[in-house]
Amino acid sequence: MADLLAWIKSREEIVIMPKLDLTLNTQLPEEEVKKVVTELTSLTQVLLGKDPKVTRIHIYQNRSQCFVNAAYINESSVFDLVIYITKGTNTEEQKAQWLLATYQFLSEVLGGRGSQQPNYISIFELDARNWGYNGLSQYTRNH
Repeated sequence: MADLLAWIKSREEIVIMPKLDLTLNTQLPEEEVKKVVTELTSLTQVLLGKDPKVTRIHIYQNRSQCFVNAAYINESSVFDLVIYITKGTNTEEQKAQWLLATYQFLSEVLGGRGSQQPNYISIFELDARNWGYNGLSQYTRNH
């Protein structure tokens, strides 16, 4: 953990932003949505060192047209989570820890422990020159 904190501290001058998209096969009550976005923001900050002030999360709910092996899936625990981060800002270990922690959390919230359906979590690493926010690429913002 000390190595992780030192690594994050060495990058404090860099704005480390993520964007997350969560697609759910169900509709969550508003209090559950708040719990989900709060915990995803926290896990992303603690495990990946991302700045909560620029962490954006989109939740797409009630996407009921879900199929696995061409069969309709009617389980509320089915989800897809995608995070976009700047390439080279996280180690393989950090990404693996985040993948596991977010899966465990979402499975618990959605009641999907033991589900036989695949729930996908993807990490897209984008070149700093090819993405940013408010009109500036990550490369421009940090150089």
